[in-house]
Amino acid sequence: MSPRRRRRLTWTIAVALGLVVVMAAAGALVGYRYADRLVGKGKQRVGNLIPIASGAPVNILLVGSDSRDGLSKRELGKIQTKTVDGRRTDTIIVLHISPGREKAVMVSIPRDLRADVGGQTNRINAAFSLGGPDLLVKTVQEVTGLPIHHYAEIDFAGFLKVVDAVGGVKLCNRTDRTLDDRFANLHMPPGCQHMNGIQALAFVRARHIDSDFGRIGRQQEFLRAVMDKVASKGNLVNLPKLLRIADIVSAHVKTDDTLKTREAIGLVQRLRKLDQQHVDMRVYPSEAVPPRCGGCAAFVEPLPEASILMKALARDAAELPPVGLPGGKGVTLASVRVTVLNGGGVPGAAARAAAGLQRLGVRVAATGNATKPTGAASTLAYPPALEQQAKLLGSLLGNRVKLDRSDTADGLVLTVGTSFTL
Repeated sequence: MSPRRRRRLTWTIAVALGLVVVMAAAGALVGYRYADRLVGKGKQRVGNLIPIASGAPVNILLVGSDSRDGLSKRELGKIQTKTVDGRRTDTIIVLHISPGREKAVMVSIPRDLRADVGGQTNRINAAFSLGGPDLLVKTVQEVTGLPIHHYAEIDFAGFLKVVDAVGGVKLCNRTDRTLDDRFANLHMPPGCQHMNGIQALAFVRARHIDSDFGRIGRQQEFLRAVMDKVASKGNLVNLPKLLRIADIVSAHVKTDDTLKTREAIGLVQRLRKLDQQHVDMRVYPSEAVPPRCGGCAAFVEPLPEASILMKALARDAAELPPVGLPGGKGVTLASVRVTVLNGGGVPGAAARAAAGLQRLGVRVAATGNATKPTGAASTLAYPPALEQQAKLLGSLLGNRVKLDRSDTADGLVLTVGTSFTL
């Protein structure tokens, strides 16, 4: 990898959530006309967006651009980067906002995720450089199965200036070693420290201290810190400061030209609170795998749980399955082990259900006949210790299977009735 590529900016657009919300909220405080001026500054035409149905959830594609516009030579030197040709993005996030619920979901998509980009296999982040926002929107929709309704993009200078405008953020090195990445100008000992814009950028853009998933974890920690800082009482009651932040945002954030001022303010009203308790952060379920051949490109491959999470978002489920949780938390289908019993008396029903589960990556411990017939009904019994695994399997099986928490259950036991299908 060339030094120039190593220096390529890798940083977070996650802050765009807070910035877009602040932009509309600040305008709402002083009147619709000011909000309209702020929201309208960075509008651009973006193709392949889907119109929003009345009362439906909203999906916004948040993208990071490595544009250096607005940075001085001194700032460029401090972050150890220089002007580059072309447009790039290394961070892609889908923001899902539900109607009627004061909670949003943010799904970070790994930059190296395998995808069909313009008819060819490529990393998903290549869509932006090859076809700009139009192709990226199309590619993300195809990968996730989610309709994308709006688009927001923040540039490099906006990141730095907004972090400094809110007075910096507290970030933590939770390892027992110093994080050293000379390409990102990051030299951070263990523990927490208050960081300005340049320091925070180094924290989230570092690529040579861990994996892409580690970088996503740092990006999400940064976003939590920014959300808490923006939502703090000191910032929200300081109108001049809030408006100064909003002016910075409006100069460095681009949105699609279909995002209207009233809709932006409406999204703010849906969210109500911009803090960690009201934003569910996820990572698109996937894993890094070795190249398939000598000289082949290495990709991040989607896991079976990805479709489960995306389908839950598509139907705007009130409770999401425990997958894609930050920090390696949650469960995977590979960790689920279930016994399948025939409760409907249909010959071969348990074996067919077991085979279907195994094709999806679920391990089947055993099959057999239930001691008590269940007729058409199907149940999934589980002990309290395996509740997360039961919820994941329940998300896969759908409403046709009733979850049955039982203190006497020994592992997961799926009893299939005559109406069971998979």
